[in-house]
Amino acid sequence: MGYLDNFKSKDFWIRVLKLAAVFFLIFVIISLVISHFSEVTSGNFRAVYEDEWADGKWKNYFSIKAVISIVYAIYMTSRRKKLKSRRS
Repeated sequence: MGYLDNFKSKDFWIRVLKLAAVFFLIFVIISLVISHFSEVTSGNFRAVYEDEWADGKWKNYFSIKAVISIVYAIYMTSRRKKLKSRRS
């Protein structure tokens, strides 16, 4: 089964969305902790909000992470399916 055949499969897209959702959440949490460690540990979430999401910045913040998560999930799901087909 080639890569284009994977895109036609409903099971493939379900796996992609599951992996993308998990990776997206982990990606957002890690990036927030790295960029705003002192604010997160002190509980000053208002400063994080103002710096990252206020005035429509949330669209850019989440869209970049969503695109990266989906691309990563497509790659990993395709790779995993390819590895499974080699074993059998």
